Amino acid sequence: MAWIHSASSYLAISQLLFLACLYLVYFPGKRLAHLIALFCFCCTAYILSRQPELDLPGMDTVLGMIAVMAPAVLWVIARYMFEDNPHIHKGIWILIVSYLLLRAVGLWLYDGSQMRGSLFFLMFFNIPQLIMMLLACHVVYMASRGRDSDLVELRRQLRMPFAVGMGSIVGLIIGSGFLMLGSPQLDSLYFFVIFLLILFINLGMFQIHKDTPQLIHMAGELPAPGLTTAHQSRSNVQLQNDPTVSASPVSRQDQLLIDRVLKAMQQKRLYAEPGLTIGDLAVKVSVQEYRLRKLINQSLHYRNFNQFLNQYRIEEAARRLKDVHEFHIPISSIALDVGYASLSSFNKAFKDTYQVTPSVYRSEQSE
Repeated sequence: MAWIHSASSYLAISQLLFLACLYLVYFPGKRLAHLIALFCFCCTAYILSRQPELDLPGMDTVLGMIAVMAPAVLWVIARYMFEDNPHIHKGIWILIVSYLLLRAVGLWLYDGSQMRGSLFFLMFFNIPQLIMMLLACHVVYMASRGRDSDLVELRRQLRMPFAVGMGSIVGLIIGSGFLMLGSPQLDSLYFFVIFLLILFINLGMFQIHKDTPQLIHMAGELPAPGLTTAHQSRSNVQLQNDPTVSASPVSRQDQLLIDRVLKAMQQKRLYAEPGLTIGDLAVKVSVQEYRLRKLINQSLHYRNFNQFLNQYRIEEAARRLKDVHEFHIPISSIALDVGYASLSSFNKAFKDTYQVTPSVYRSEQSE
């Protein structure tokens, strides 16, 4: 059985290193490529830490620390890949650093005498494992949550395979540590599954190689069309959010479709319908859904359908908030009237655009 264990280990490591080198060579200097390579190294460290022949003093601790970084790295990858506003709250960074420090102290102090039900195990092993599991579950949530509204077709196709594949790899790492399941037979199975998953990803890279650079270059690098930063002026925001502006030439037929869509949105106020999906809009304007996705993404340069809707909703809301004749109308009523299901989602979308809350914006206008 020893040769099966070794063979499955080195097969998995070979695919992981190949994937890391592939991204580092083809996409030098790109943040997402570096993160994917780091994730591969974390998985490689996990496999090496399970090798009985590597009996070097302190090596298990070093490899173990690198391995437990995998869930955090995967979470950051998913954030940059699937979120158009990839800003990570400092609370998340504190959570990640905390579980890594707890795990590091636990690996350093563990000498085999501590019982699994002890306070030591709870503090330095069970709590970090629980945080790692939560991060892995949130990766699956991020990948699946925005699939219907995603207008970047390649990213939309990758969401579920990414969640299943990468989530399974991290699940194996977490599960083997959390449940303390360790044997040469189980390890061989883990490594063979990792080998198959990474092989599948590598083969997929060759299949979608022509489109992959677009996804790698845009991940976490460009601001979303409906969003702005504190350094942009409001005049730039208005220009950026203008849906009639198209930076690339389109065919006459596509332009006619775009005009029809924009006319329907503006004159019929379709954006004010709560829960409007791109499928609903496609039916209302008599356009195939896949074609409408492509038009809004490639001609109007929106990555997400909700950004497209928010542009109209926020524009109307801002106009009504500064209208002296509507100062008596509650902000919540305006939010619901322009299509938002809750005041919290409206406040977030408004602040992303204007850097102030709706109440502050209204008070500024009244002054």
